[in-house]
Amino acid sequence: MMMAGLLAHSLASSAEAIEFHNDNVLGTSMQLRIDAEKSEASIAQQNVIKEIKRLENIYSSYDPNSELMQIRSGNKKTLSTELQEMVELCQHWQKQLPMAFSCRLGDVIAAWNKAEKEQARPDRKEIRALARKALYSEYDLTKDQVPQDFKWEFSAIAKGYIIDQALNIAKASAPSAKAIMLNIGGDIAQWQGGHDTPWKVSIANPNQLDDSQSSTLGKLTLANSAIAYSGHNARSRKIGRREYSHIIQARDGWPRDFPHSAIVIAKDATTADASATALSTMTVSEAIDWVESQDSIEALLIDEQGRQYASTGWNHNGGPEAQEPLASIQFSLPKIRSGNYRKPYVALWIENNKRKVVKNLLLLGDSERWMSKNSHWWRRLGRKEPNLLDIMARPTRRAGQYSIEWQGLDDFGKPLSKGKYQLIIEAAREHGGHEKISIPFELGKPLKLTEKGQKEIQHIELTLRPTLVANAELASN
Repeated sequence: MMMAGLLAHSLASSAEAIEFHNDNVLGTSMQLRIDAEKSEASIAQQNVIKEIKRLENIYSSYDPNSELMQIRSGNKKTLSTELQEMVELCQHWQKQLPMAFSCRLGDVIAAWNKAEKEQARPDRKEIRALARKALYSEYDLTKDQVPQDFKWEFSAIAKGYIIDQALNIAKASAPSAKAIMLNIGGDIAQWQGGHDTPWKVSIANPNQLDDSQSSTLGKLTLANSAIAYSGHNARSRKIGRREYSHIIQARDGWPRDFPHSAIVIAKDATTADASATALSTMTVSEAIDWVESQDSIEALLIDEQGRQYASTGWNHNGGPEAQEPLASIQFSLPKIRSGNYRKPYVALWIENNKRKVVKNLLLLGDSERWMSKNSHWWRRLGRKEPNLLDIMARPTRRAGQYSIEWQGLDDFGKPLSKGKYQLIIEAAREHGGHEKISIPFELGKPLKLTEKGQKEIQHIELTLRPTLVANAELASN
């Protein structure tokens, strides 16, 4: 199983908690923390290990004697209850994320493993054909027969599922427990009983993983929730002089050209694991838009340069709870009556007093040709990092009014210090014109200002709330 970890470490809220550490659990290390009587905690730890091993013997794609591998080799023809449940769970997530999630990529992964062993780059058309065949395979589990048109591979979800089942075993084995946390390779599920103070986890930077865990993204509070990480830095395939991420896209069986890591908070580890895997194969804009459509999922995405893209409810400074935005921006695109009208390409960003782009708020349109017509943004940043269009650009939009919220952070998740900045919007349109509007502001001073456009932009309004003052002062100290 793929067991990439975030190397998160926990901070207990109770000195009474008993902690256990085990190595070689699902190919990585396990940390179990239980705030319970010592005898119960010891029994819970033993039962957790047994349950994990039992489920690993069913779902592992590394153990040739596991039920999964026995089915893939043709030695077993029917499914156990546990394996059928896993397949049904995979079906559910494939419907949720039809082009981003799949448990049917066994043949694709086998082709990549063979390519790595032989040091021969796989044929992209053949890989795509295998992925599409798996993606669109149909089968009926009620027939109790194993379909042979693809090979299952549960690494996208099995770790989270096993964590949830093991946590349930721990709760049943330790009825006096007030809180339990299970951490396997950095993916964590936490249960909180009563009104005790929740435990916290410190999240390591996925772009700067080290044994000391000194580089962190802050702390998150977990109470009856889970966190999972999916990243491209933990492991890769090296074929010739190139390295390929081990995380492949369900839609074509190929790794992303500009990969990003995904950290997900959800109600359970299964949801967090499946979501994180899928989000790391999507574009940033697709991923964030999907998370925003979910009720109980929050995510933070981090690209190779360290830029952060957070869902609305992600708290960069200490937890998943949504906070009041520190600033809001509203802008409107005008209705233009023209026979050859094309929706505009738009860039919205913040510059410091040295004309450096410190925060990309919105990019609409992924064509380099037409986005480059937004000449100010393009000169400042776009031509230097054109991959930003692949990473974060959203489709162009129709005429109308739109809103953006800003937490006062730069592209890398750091609070901006007090000083002078500019909010800039720029729009360019095929068969149309070009327009740029700037609103200067001083971070640390409340402001509400509206500027009207002439043609391509109808208006833009910036509201800087007093809460931003406190944030700026903290950053400057």
